[in-house]
Amino acid sequence: MDKINNDNSISQHSKTFSFASIFLPNKIKYDVYKVYQFCRLYDDSADKDVSIPDNQYETELNKLGINKKALEQLKIGIDSDRNFNRFIGMDDLIVYSYRVAGCVGIMMCDVLNVENDQDKYYAIDLGIAMQITNICRDVFEDAANKRIYIPKEIMPNDDLNSVDNQEIFKYVCKLHDFAEEYYSSAINGITCIPLKSRFSILLALRLYQAIGRKILSNENLFYKQTINTTLLEKLKIFLKCIFEFFFCFLFRFKKNHNSELHSSLTGLPFIHDKV
Repeated sequence: MDKINNDNSISQHSKTFSFASIFLPNKIKYDVYKVYQFCRLYDDSADKDVSIPDNQYETELNKLGINKKALEQLKIGIDSDRNFNRFIGMDDLIVYSYRVAGCVGIMMCDVLNVENDQDKYYAIDLGIAMQITNICRDVFEDAANKRIYIPKEIMPNDDLNSVDNQEIFKYVCKLHDFAEEYYSSAINGITCIPLKSRFSILLALRLYQAIGRKILSNENLFYKQTINTTLLEKLKIFLKCIFEFFFCFLFRFKKNHNSELHSSLTGLPFIHDKV
């Protein structure tokens, strides 16, 4: 994997991910980078409708002990973008988000040494929440690429140009509510992560959650540009996370996972049998 350990390469694609990963132990950080780089390259290949040689990466991913079922589901999800069809209901979007982001959470669990299968439910939820945040943030950019990820049950229109901006914002706010549900579940799994990597994942969660909340509080800015957190905002969140980490997440606790969040995912790998 060329430049797989290059911090600059990662930061160019995701400043949020790059900032949070600073606090991972070096060995784990570079393994995480390998997973991220593969996901980034495969996603880019779908956007440009080109193929990449799988065997170029499988050796590296196998060395990391990456679950092959997670990798297969990721590919199915990303490949669906090559011949994109609009989602009818939220169930369709949740399945898609599980594949392209929830399964990345499973892969990250392999790297972070999260071994309990039940603990991985929260990683799936974090991936789903982050993906929905991405969709809310990138709605205009995606539409320019002829993809509308907001399900028809929320927004029936197939052409954003025919929808008033204020109506689009209302649809985005409604979709964001689902992201918050999954963030609320994911936070309960933070202490399932080994202590040495726990703060970094907590920070990543809060940074991404902040992007969604910033969208809701900046309607006018939402129409003009892709919303991200500024460096100052990141630093403020970082300081809050230090306090939160030591007072809430230093010691392990575990709440029962809300199986209803996975009701759309019955029969898929890594989903518990109580849904």
